[in-house]
Amino acid sequence: MTSPKVLNKYHKNIPEGSVYIGRPSKWGNPFAMGESGTREEVVAKYRSWLMEQPQLIEDVKRELR
Repeated sequence: MTSPKVLNKYHKNIPEGSVYIGRPSKWGNPFAMGESGTREEVVAKYRSWLMEQPQLIEDVKRELR
């Protein structure tokens, strides 16, 4: 199994089986920098929010490596 790789969504050759994890997806951070705080603050908010989403945590374990 290969390590996960970050790809730009505009890349022309996205490998089959790739998973989009940007803001509009279920994996995206709902907290935006600026309006919700600094980069560090929005990451901390997302981490706290994610820990309150048991179904999403199960989805992460099942669907993402």
